[in-house]
Amino acid sequence: MTGNFPARPVLFVLTLFIFVNYLDRYALSILLEPIKQDLGLSDTQIGLLTGAAFALLYSTLAIPVARLAEHCNRMHVLLGAILIWSLGTALCGVAGTFVSFFLARMLVGSGESGAVPPAHAIVGDAFSIERRGTALAIFSLGGALGTALAPMVAGQLETHIGWRGAFLVLGSLGLPVALLLLLIVKDPPRGHSEGLSPVNVAPPPLVLVVRRLFKRRSFALLIPAMVALGLGEYSLFLWLPSYFVRSFGKSPAEVGMLLTLYQGLPLLAGTLLGGLVSDRLIRRDRRWLTWLPALACTLVAAGSALIFLTSDFRWALTLLIVPSTACGLYLGPSYAAIQALAGARSRATATAILTFAVNLLGLGLGPLLIGGTSDLLKARFGDDSLRYAFFLVPPLYLLSALIFLIAARFMLAGIREAEAESRLE
Repeated sequence: MTGNFPARPVLFVLTLFIFVNYLDRYALSILLEPIKQDLGLSDTQIGLLTGAAFALLYSTLAIPVARLAEHCNRMHVLLGAILIWSLGTALCGVAGTFVSFFLARMLVGSGESGAVPPAHAIVGDAFSIERRGTALAIFSLGGALGTALAPMVAGQLETHIGWRGAFLVLGSLGLPVALLLLLIVKDPPRGHSEGLSPVNVAPPPLVLVVRRLFKRRSFALLIPAMVALGLGEYSLFLWLPSYFVRSFGKSPAEVGMLLTLYQGLPLLAGTLLGGLVSDRLIRRDRRWLTWLPALACTLVAAGSALIFLTSDFRWALTLLIVPSTACGLYLGPSYAAIQALAGARSRATATAILTFAVNLLGLGLGPLLIGGTSDLLKARFGDDSLRYAFFLVPPLYLLSALIFLIAARFMLAGIREAEAESRLE
């Protein structure tokens, strides 16, 4: 607990909040094959539903919603967000065409655009920089748990009540969490974690915030690093269930259970480990906020390449543990780096800029890139076309690792500038 602010209960509810967020978001991945068959869709259309449909409003609304969060009670923004994306998730269950499904996914994206930036800002103001990596890792643990359980939960729901019923059930989960937000989550004063006195002044204008952030070379480099990472991550994890169903003849329910064990649990372990390790390491050198993600991206690149080189299902699952664990390692420190480089009254905006870039390009283009490449290769490789499309992923992670290493050279100066800015605001 920081000062008199109830940081831990708030972090618990925010972690539950982001768990439902990611559960709703990633449930689609295990339901792609039955949806494709029922609606008669191509891989390119599936790529649009998993990527562009969600990313268009998710990305474009992220900055305006974050600016709203800088001016008002951030808990109210979170409340509106969960109600909107829950409605969109339920509407996916009644979609009968590609267009109606696309529109429902856009509604999900518009709601989820108001989730991460305000939540990160609340965590940033509730926990000091020495504890922020662990706090953000615990928060990210909720997202990792949602990602981990989504294949199993959605796969089992699809088996018993069909993919439409699965979306209706998942859409209803947001209501009890919305109630917890109302009852427990309080918005800490801006700059609380730095011991700054609350001041009733307007946050700096958006143009000034953007100029300040991008003048810090470390921040300017973290954005392309995270975009390359996002391209690889969304391509890999949104299409992976379909790959196992097609290439190895498994059912969605079976794949969902196995992905929870071989992808989800390692992701959870990596996320918690990344936060704890980064907090210890940054006490010695704050550049570990970018060195650790660089190391993790290198491990993901190596592990993901090996998965698609093997034709043995058991080996593919075993190898999946490596990139899944490594993906968790970079979550806490990379988000903590963004918060460390932002002034006290621009934390939500900094996260929103990251969200805008990563999701417009990473989520918007990544799944479409894999789906389009798979369609192009289908005439030659048949159902194995998806395997060869996946070889686009490792180079993206290696590029991200390289940019993280370059950003590390400028991290210390960037953090000093952000801390000085916070004291002046």
